[in-house]
Amino acid sequence: MRSTLLGLAAVLTLAAPALGADDPVSGSWAVKAKVERFAFTLTCDLVRSGSAIGGTCYDGGTRKAHQLTRGRLDGDKVSWSYQSSFLGKPFSANYEATLSGNRMTGVVAANGYKGPFTATR
Repeated sequence: MRSTLLGLAAVLTLAAPALGADDPVSGSWAVKAKVERFAFTLTCDLVRSGSAIGGTCYDGGTRKAHQLTRGRLDGDKVSWSYQSSFLGKPFSANYEATLSGNRMTGVVAANGYKGPFTATR
C-alpha cells in the first residue's frame, strides 16, 4: 500500500507542471512598471479559471499583498485590478496588457495617472 501511494505521489508530482503548461496566464509574473516618475516592481501570482483571473500581487520592496478584485483573459488581452494606498491615500490599480508567450506588455492606470508596464514569467 505504501509503495502504491509513493508511486502515485511521484506520478502526480511529475505531471503537475504539465497540467498547467497550456495555461497562458496562471503562474508567477515579475512586473516592472512606471507611473509618472514612480518606478516600481511587483510579483503577481495569477490563477486563471476560465476567462476569470484571480490571485495576489506583492509589492517588490515591502512584499505587501494586494488581492486581485477583478481579472479577465479575453484572447491575448489580460486585465486585472487591486486596491492599494500611497502615502495613506487609497486607490485602485488597473492593469491592461497584451499577452505574448511568457511576456505581457501594457498600461497600468492608478489615481488618474497612467504608465507602461511589462511582466515576465
